[in-house]
Amino acid sequence: MRITRPTRAAQWTREKIDSLSTAEVRQLRDNAQRLNEAEIAALCEQVLGSRPRGGARKAPRARK
Repeated sequence: MRITRPTRAAQWTREKIDSLSTAEVRQLRDNAQRLNEAEIAALCEQVLGSRPRGGARKAPRARK
């Protein structure tokens, strides 16, 4: 009988991924895709899909 290690997906929950910054979630998704971890990549996609789109906008420049 061979004992196997738990998959990486067991370590990542939606709540844990949701606590990451958007940049961190994107990086995790990219790594998961590269490592063929479809469950983690799908969770990342769900989290990213629930976040508002668009980045921080630059403040208008003050006139001199």
